[in-house]
Amino acid sequence: PGKLAGSYYPLLGMEESVRQQLVDDHFLFMSGDANLRISGMEREWPEGRGIFHNDDKTFLVWVNEEDQFRIISMEKGGDVKGVFTRLVEGIKAVGDSVKE
Repeated sequence: PGKLAGSYYPLLGMEESVRQQLVDDHFLFMSGDANLRISGMEREWPEGRGIFHNDDKTFLVWVNEEDQFRIISMEKGGDVKGVFTRLVEGIKAVGDSVKE
């Protein structure tokens, strides 16, 4: 809702153009990391993995990357309070959606 509205992009069935845009935006987890490969975390398992970002690309949720769940709030500039406020609102929205 509001500033948090956006889209979820599952890895399974993702079109190449969407994948490339997410890589170009530095949002999609990158393959080829030696540490991830050695630990077995870079397996080809697209099921249950993906990324959500809001329309402004300032709030992201990675699902099943290195962590099970990673919530990120960011923006250029120095508005730390705005970034933190969005993070708190996002965490609450995610929590509320899981309860539904």
